[in-house]
Amino acid sequence: MSAKTVLKFFDKRDLECSICLQRFTDPKALNCLHIYCLNCLQDLMRRHGKIRCPKCRQTYDLKDGDLKHLKCNETISYLVEYVEKIESEKPETCSRCANQPQDYCSECEMYMCRQCIQQHKMFPALANHSLYTLDTDIEEKSEDSLNCQNHPDKKLEDYCRTCKLPACEDCKHILSCYRNQHKVIPMETALNDINKTVTETMKTAEGIKRKLKERLDVITKERSEFESNLKLSRTAIEIHEKTIIRKVKEETKIMMANLTQIYKEQSKVIDRQVKSIEFKLTQVNTLMESIKKTMNKPTETENLASYQTTITVVENDAAADELDKSFTKTRITLKFIPSPHLVELMNHEGVGRLITVGGVHNVNKEDENISVTKGQPFSVKVSSLAESDVAQLTATLSNSSGAKSATEVKRRKGQYTVTGRCDLEGDWHMDITDGDMSHVIGSPVSIKVEPVGLVHTIDNISEYKEHSKTNKVTDVVLDSDGCMLVSSGSKDLIKFDQSGGFVSKIQIPQNVQVTRMHKIGNGTMVYCDHLGKCVVMCDNQYHEIRTFGKRVLKYPDGVTVNQQTRILYIADRECHCVFKFNIDDGSLLGKIGSEGREAGQMKQPDDVAVTKNGHVIVADHDNKRIQMFDANDKLIKILVGCGQEDGKVLAPCGITIDMDGNMIVSSNHKLQLFDQNGKFIKRIDNEDDGLDVPAGIAVISQRPRRVVVANHVPNNNRPGTITLLKHVSTNKIMTIYVFIV
Repeated sequence: MSAKTVLKFFDKRDLECSICLQRFTDPKALNCLHIYCLNCLQDLMRRHGKIRCPKCRQTYDLKDGDLKHLKCNETISYLVEYVEKIESEKPETCSRCANQPQDYCSECEMYMCRQCIQQHKMFPALANHSLYTLDTDIEEKSEDSLNCQNHPDKKLEDYCRTCKLPACEDCKHILSCYRNQHKVIPMETALNDINKTVTETMKTAEGIKRKLKERLDVITKERSEFESNLKLSRTAIEIHEKTIIRKVKEETKIMMANLTQIYKEQSKVIDRQVKSIEFKLTQVNTLMESIKKTMNKPTETENLASYQTTITVVENDAAADELDKSFTKTRITLKFIPSPHLVELMNHEGVGRLITVGGVHNVNKEDENISVTKGQPFSVKVSSLAESDVAQLTATLSNSSGAKSATEVKRRKGQYTVTGRCDLEGDWHMDITDGDMSHVIGSPVSIKVEPVGLVHTIDNISEYKEHSKTNKVTDVVLDSDGCMLVSSGSKDLIKFDQSGGFVSKIQIPQNVQVTRMHKIGNGTMVYCDHLGKCVVMCDNQYHEIRTFGKRVLKYPDGVTVNQQTRILYIADRECHCVFKFNIDDGSLLGKIGSEGREAGQMKQPDDVAVTKNGHVIVADHDNKRIQMFDANDKLIKILVGCGQEDGKVLAPCGITIDMDGNMIVSSNHKLQLFDQNGKFIKRIDNEDDGLDVPAGIAVISQRPRRVVVANHVPNNNRPGTITLLKHVSTNKIMTIYVFIV
């Protein structure tokens, strides 16, 4: 069949590679008979390491050199050459008229425009000729499309939206459209409308194409990862199998060696006993022969008596052998008893287990590894990638020793929350599966349950300072980058990471003495300036934005902000009250309390905090109590009273609210945790931790709950320490303590 005839049955797209969407170049056929450019196949090999047919998904184990030896499709190559020849020889005008040629008749070997090709098809003898549509320039097509098909030398001027037909000035059908009041618009308007629609549709199509390509890339990546995991799992199983077999062989070898040793020892005993018995049998046989000879011989009476004596000796020896313990060793039973635990383990768990990870649900990245304290509630977020998700997730929480803990799964707006708690320290894991028992992405979740108590201290804060080196450590806050920011009555702020490592020294541009601090957010902070007797708001470079309370405050010693109401609260030791300011314009809004010892009054308040529901908590230092006020400045109750025992306070210095709404209070020599109603939960530090008047407190992490506290009074002649506890932190003078709670 000639190229002219074959071309009749081909669409132009049949000559295009489905990978590059261009006309074939050096076409190669795979065994599935699908054809692609050689360069496209080589590119697939480079990107994926193997060939998978894009149409039928059949995989071929080929190397790069094998691709050149694939069968070349001669028919396609010949047709491509023939089509390129036709297009390269295309004249500028139709063979019959002056219009641009758009089709080629291979039988007539003529290039024709659309009008002429229509006339060509009208003749029965020419109707079945092989035709090929030429590639024409887009601009030429666009210009051609503005000419009337019925009057090629006339430009289209109108378009009837009702009939969906264009018209030039010579088209008579447009008159009928006007008479019938059809919606006729200028051709330019019609072009703008259709071009706008085409542009919007193309944008939509491009968006769909982009999403499909992204989805295809994700699927391709997931397939690659799955195949990689499959290979790794297969290798791990084989290694595990060899390890088990090697271990079994080693144990079996040892057992067989023991068995051989037992056999050798027992054989020696048996051989000795056999020889002894055989010797006695020989004696008896010899005596029996001698005794037979004395038959009917009275003269042998003396010899017979000697034989009887010998028989008695042999009999006594045989009886003694039966009592000998070495004789009883031959009466043993040898038996192999297999390990029942190994059999039970193999029956129950086999050599291991395989878990499948579904691609619809995934654990949030920040929840894949969790550190908590014993008994601390925690939650794990699981997102669904499906548009509509009706799966039921289940979760199992257990540790290496087999202990289990209850979990609860809740679903809301396409996201699952799995909650639980661990009552034992150590490593736990949470297995989360969906309805078909496939593990979700990120499962199992690793959970480390850490012990509570002192984590570490940061000593000798004064060594990092340049100004007011002898001033005591006063406060510590969590900076926006997760580091701890320490103040100590100077213009120096010292930054440490949560492990206690020194990060940087910051100097406030103003001449100040920073005591207490509070982070507002967006890089801003307020701090108490002991030198200026005011509170300063500063930006993230610590430049002053505005001040509060100049000529009003006497000794600002505690500061906090209610973000919802935009109220700044300042505890003033010498004014014996808590002042309220508008954080945005600096105006004074009033005050809470007055000097005195009655309920609602204060004596040298040291710190102030705001609860989640807007109540104001005041550390009433000299009255040795913690008081709570409502948003209208009225006393609600005394939360914590005076006393030396746990659950009471003496000279409270610092107060903060943790993520759960609980209250952490530092007072002379101890750090305590209370709930939001003032109920004592526990003491955080131990007596031998060395806290001495802990002051400012900050919660620096939720999982696990870590708290850092500034130790205000000298300890062991050290100029200051910072202490970190799991959920609370303390400070020996110039020392920061960190605790886990």
